[in-house]
Amino acid sequence: MTSITSKIKDAAPRHRDLLTILSDTDYALPALEQQRRFIDDLSNELSTIRRRIAMLDRQRLKEFKEHKKYRDSVMKRFAYRISGKTDKFQAKAEKEEREYFAVLQQERQAKEQEENIRDMRSKALEVQYDLEAEVTRHAEAQEQLDNLYDSIFQGPTPAFPEEDHSEQNAERALQAYHNSRVLVEVESQVIRLLTEANERLRNALIYTDEALSHSRMDMFGGGTFSDFMERNALDKAESQVGQMISLVRQAQRISQHVQDLPPVGIAHGSLMGDVFFDNIFTDMAFHEKIKASWSDLQRVQGALQDQMAPAKSRYQEAEQNMNTHAAALKSAREELQRARVRIFERITNCNQGEQKIPIEEPPPY
Repeated sequence: MTSITSKIKDAAPRHRDLLTILSDTDYALPALEQQRRFIDDLSNELSTIRRRIAMLDRQRLKEFKEHKKYRDSVMKRFAYRISGKTDKFQAKAEKEEREYFAVLQQERQAKEQEENIRDMRSKALEVQYDLEAEVTRHAEAQEQLDNLYDSIFQGPTPAFPEEDHSEQNAERALQAYHNSRVLVEVESQVIRLLTEANERLRNALIYTDEALSHSRMDMFGGGTFSDFMERNALDKAESQVGQMISLVRQAQRISQHVQDLPPVGIAHGSLMGDVFFDNIFTDMAFHEKIKASWSDLQRVQGALQDQMAPAKSRYQEAEQNMNTHAAALKSAREELQRARVRIFERITNCNQGEQKIPIEEPPPY
C-alpha cells in the first residue's frame, strides 16, 4: 500500500511545475478583462469615426457641387462680369473652394484616424488572443493540480488534520453554493414564466379590444361578417388566456410564492343565435359581456404585475446570496490549496510529512 507521503514525493516535480505555471499566468485573467474593455472602447471609437466619415463624405459631395458650380460655370462668371461684380464672383468662388478643401482635409484626417484606430484594435485583438491562450493555460494547470490533489488527498487524511479541516470547509461551501444556485435558477424561471404569461395576457386584451370594435359595428348593422370577426377575436383571446393560465401554473409548481390570479372568463356567443335572434338588444347585451371580459382581463393583469415586482426582488436577493456563497467557495478552495501546498513543501523539504503514520515506518529498535 502506497502511503500519502510516497505519493506526495512522487508527485512533487509535477506539483512544482504546475505551481510555476499558475504563478506565471496569474496575471492573465485580470489582464484579459482589461484588454476586452480596451477593445470595446476602440470599437466604440471606430463606430463613431466611421459615422463622422460618412457625414463628411456627404458634406464633401455637397461642397464639391457648389465649388464646381462656380469653377466651371461660364454663364455665372459672365453674368458677374457684365454687372461689374467680378471681384464678388471671385470671392464667392474662392469661398466655395476653401470650404470644399476644408471638408476634404477633415475627411482625410478622419480617415487617417480611422486607420489608426483600426490598426490599434487589430494589435489589441492579437494581445487578447495571447491572453486568452494564457488564461486557458492557467485553467488547465489549475484543473490538473486539482486532479493531482484529489488523487492524493481525497477523503480523510488523519496524518494531515489541517487538510481534512480545509477540505470539509470547501465541501460545505460547495454545497451552500449549489443550493443558492438552484434558488437563483428557480427565481429566474419564475420571472420568465410570469413575463410570458403577461405577454399572453396583453395579447388577450388586444383581441378583446378587437372584439369590442367589431361588436360596436355589429350594433349598427355590421351584419354576419362583424359577428364572425367578433367571435374570431374572442376565440383568439380565450386561447391566449388559456396559455397565460398554463404559464402561471407552471410558475406555481416551481415556486410557492406565486399566487393564484383572479378568475377570468371570455364572453361566448353563438353564430346560430346571431343568425336567428340577431337584433340591437342581443347585440348590446353581448357587447356588455365583452366589456365585462375586458374588465376581468384588466384585473388579472394588475394582479399579475403585482407579482412581478416581488419575483424580481426575490431573484435579486437570491443572486446576491449566490454571489456571497461563490466568494466563500472561492476562499475555501484557495485555503484548501494553500493547506495542500504547505503539506507538499513540508514533506519534500523536510521529509517529515507522515511521521505519525506507523503503517510504513517500523518502530525503532
